[in-house]
Amino acid sequence: MEIAWFTETWLPTRDGVVTSLLLFKKQLEKRGHNIYIFAPGKENRRENNIIYYEMKTWKKYADYKFFPTTNTLFTAFKRTRKIINEIGANIIHSHSPGFIGINAITASKYAPLAFTFHTFIDESVYFAFKNENLQEIAKKAIRKWLKFYFSKCSCVIAPSQYVASRLKDLTDKEIKILPTGIEIERFIKGNGKRIKEKFGNKKIILHVGRIVKEKNVHLLIESAPYILKKVDAIFIIVGKGPAKNELEELVRKKGLENHFIFTGFVKDEELPDYYKAGDVFAFPSTYETQGIVALEAMASGMPVVAAKAKAIPEFVKDEENGYLFKPNDAKELAEKILMAIENKELGKKAFEYAKRYSIEKMAEKLIKIYEEMEDENKRKGVY
Repeated sequence: MEIAWFTETWLPTRDGVVTSLLLFKKQLEKRGHNIYIFAPGKENRRENNIIYYEMKTWKKYADYKFFPTTNTLFTAFKRTRKIINEIGANIIHSHSPGFIGINAITASKYAPLAFTFHTFIDESVYFAFKNENLQEIAKKAIRKWLKFYFSKCSCVIAPSQYVASRLKDLTDKEIKILPTGIEIERFIKGNGKRIKEKFGNKKIILHVGRIVKEKNVHLLIESAPYILKKVDAIFIIVGKGPAKNELEELVRKKGLENHFIFTGFVKDEELPDYYKAGDVFAFPSTYETQGIVALEAMASGMPVVAAKAKAIPEFVKDEENGYLFKPNDAKELAEKILMAIENKELGKKAFEYAKRYSIEKMAEKLIKIYEEMEDENKRKGVY
């Protein structure tokens, strides 16, 4: 199949959406399918199978490009339709309802459109508006836009049952459940010993992800004094984002500089080493539509301690592959981390659980969804 993916976020930015796209892309191409990426860039250009739209960087979050520059919708649509026609796309798959996602709608003139809902966009409006009234207005506008966007899709995909339940108010279409899979073999092979030695062979409490407000990393800092009374540990925070400086300041205020390491961005080839070195993966976020990093941690044989919020309980099973704690409760987070350190069997169970979500299995499900979309449109005599 010739498959066109439309995304508002792409390399060199790294987040859950980009991780998901890279994993699925690798598997689908192995199976002989061609993937074309339509993504934001510094200028309008095409680099093999990647088509870039010139867009402006958002000053509040420099890793993301959101707004068209010299583009107009009309000229962008014209370019999109031309390229889609040239490649003979069988499937259009949008991963965002923004500017790039609008181009996915215009591309759906030539092939059926799928849309994966990756992110609770309405819960990030604080980035753009500090005023609460403006935030509420923005949230209502986003919901109206999403209803319209869903109406243009042949297929709606959610990464978890929780997300699907949230979307039922916005669309009457059947919602397919497809979590992002993980590369089990990649995380098995991590060299944790190297990282352990680097940080003095202490217990390692690990967090991986974008450093943003909604990931609640501050709660891990608040929990640290409770944990350090019982265990000599180091807290390693892997990732980057606009909240990093604020969190580092909080660490200094609490006198925890000797116990917290902010690594910044870690290269793909080194990331499995950090996972393998960890004793517990701490995941205080209350924002997740899935939480790929939790499954990556499990694939490394590490138990996960996570907030009992949104989609997380679908993947982190209390006392089965980790522990759940009451959201925003620093003391309970600390208690559950200590329990996970003591429970020597939990990591093994976590690894066995992670196997259910191999990227190979999830890729086969995605291909089946695409085939069903093609079959349905052939039956209807569309396209």
